[in-house]
Amino acid sequence: MYCDVSGVCPSPTTGYAADTFSAAINYIIAAQCLIKEDWPPNANVLNHAQFHFIIIGGGSAGCVLANRLSEVPEWNILLLEAGKYPPVEAIIPNMDTGLFLSEYDYQYYTVNNGRTNQASVNGTCYWPRGKMLGGCSEINGKIYIRGNRVDYENWVAAGNPGWSPDIVECYFRKLENLKDKELAKNPYIKKFYGQTGPLNISTYDTDNKYRELGEYVLSAWDDIGFKTVPDLNVAGVMGSGITRVTAYKGKRVGTAQAYLNPIRTRKNLKILTEAFVTRILIKNSQAYGVEVDVKGKKLCVYASLEVILSAGTINSPQLLLVSGIGPEAELKDKNITCVANLLQVGKNLQDHLSVPIFVAANKPGESNIHEEYLDDLKYLYNRTGHLAHATYFDVLAFYSRVNNASYPEFESHLQIYWKNSTVLQKYLSTIVGYKKEIVDFLINENRNHALYCFVFNLLHPHSRGTITLKSNNPYDHPLIDANYLKDPKDLQATVDGIKMLTKIVYTRYFRATNAYIFRIKWPQCDVFEMDSDSYWKCYALNFLLTIYHPVGTCRMGPNPADPVVDPRLRVHLIKRLRVIDGSIMPTITSGNTNGPVIMIAERAADLIKEDYFVISKGACEKKRSTLKC
Repeated sequence: MYCDVSGVCPSPTTGYAADTFSAAINYIIAAQCLIKEDWPPNANVLNHAQFHFIIIGGGSAGCVLANRLSEVPEWNILLLEAGKYPPVEAIIPNMDTGLFLSEYDYQYYTVNNGRTNQASVNGTCYWPRGKMLGGCSEINGKIYIRGNRVDYENWVAAGNPGWSPDIVECYFRKLENLKDKELAKNPYIKKFYGQTGPLNISTYDTDNKYRELGEYVLSAWDDIGFKTVPDLNVAGVMGSGITRVTAYKGKRVGTAQAYLNPIRTRKNLKILTEAFVTRILIKNSQAYGVEVDVKGKKLCVYASLEVILSAGTINSPQLLLVSGIGPEAELKDKNITCVANLLQVGKNLQDHLSVPIFVAANKPGESNIHEEYLDDLKYLYNRTGHLAHATYFDVLAFYSRVNNASYPEFESHLQIYWKNSTVLQKYLSTIVGYKKEIVDFLINENRNHALYCFVFNLLHPHSRGTITLKSNNPYDHPLIDANYLKDPKDLQATVDGIKMLTKIVYTRYFRATNAYIFRIKWPQCDVFEMDSDSYWKCYALNFLLTIYHPVGTCRMGPNPADPVVDPRLRVHLIKRLRVIDGSIMPTITSGNTNGPVIMIAERAADLIKEDYFVISKGACEKKRSTLKC
């Protein structure tokens, strides 16, 4: 903008200034090449190669298992991941949404059931899932939540005694490495978290602008009874507070970074990326290997001890089904020979649905695009600035309809869009996928007001969905029926939780910003009185989304007539086969699920070691009274 039409700067110069600025620009360009990780090497695996364990899926659970099982030097481990190594966008905390709808995302969509999501294009809900080493831990929002003790008491009540609150707490501590020095000054919080685990747990170093707005919202939540607590995990995820995250020093810490990079020279572990498993090999009710497509080349590799399926809540049941494990009638319909008639494969699907509640306000005003560009450069220089923290605000609220409750029913995330936001349209059109008339309406509202988006989550749905096969072709995406809000109790709870949340506009801060909740024009809901139960029921059904926490489709339990795996995560009716990922949860945990999935893998690794060695109880069980792993 300071050059004439010929592109030449009109100011006279000796050349010194031009050289200085050119050198600075070259430094900035080169600095982006320093944003990298030392990923483990890709192995060369021959057809008919044999290992002790084959792990299918190098995601949040698979990376943990690869690390822990290869601690046994006598075991040879093969980790198979369908995706590639994570790109630079997976390292930079603020760029997670840049991975959505890319080759690093499976890009799943729910089926159109004609009942929910009708404000979205095609009546479907977009479900991003990580397709890269580290899986969803490399694409998620990095929020670290353990859940509530009652979550695990419920698992035990369902017939899974090895998953009590005391046991899982010890495995959480085993995986954690608390890096927040300020937080660690509180002796109670420091004692609560593990200090030496592989996974760095910290807090974003947000700038004053973000932290100030977050504190205003925390004060407003506090005003309506969602009391602010020093740490949400310590409080059993009740109240509101600043989130703990799997990020440190301006970089994401996924399970690939935490569990694989430190052991990349371990000789008994081979990692193979772009390796899509098409079938589990089974003979005489016993798994003995896998069929895998490696960049178009078909291989068969064998496991002398176990095949471990850690492909996630969608892919794990799909692979069981195409391998002949599942409801016999469904398999026969897809011309698949049934080798184990397990009725619950792909059933029991649960997710934390989300409903975005938009609040318009006079503050904040427009963001300064020039300041944002300068802030981007700060990240290249020293890993600070807005790129070093999340796309969302790092505050959460957990609450319940019950006074003085110790178990949460609802959660709320927060996103704030400055007036005339440059990112709102992308969020609404691509990630959310609302229809054009909805997007245009919200963009128009944003022209004159900032938008606070309070993302409401129902934590413990009664409704259950399914994962079923579209065909017997393993490359075809399965059919996802989330079945959100099918149970009337879920719909009423959602309305009650939303109405509790919307009281925030009457708090001191939001009154000072002239905040209000507006009706989003949608014909099916326009007939209902604003803020009535009928309106919010209609709104929730039509505008709901996912907060990316699907679990439960290979649930564990002792009875082979109902669950898919036993409490040691061994598949019922099939020997030498386990499922170890979020799909084994009998019921969904309170809050973001990535932390519990990593805990599951840590616990499962010890169960496997116990099964193959005559040893005393694992350290976490033996010393659970001291919570020392």
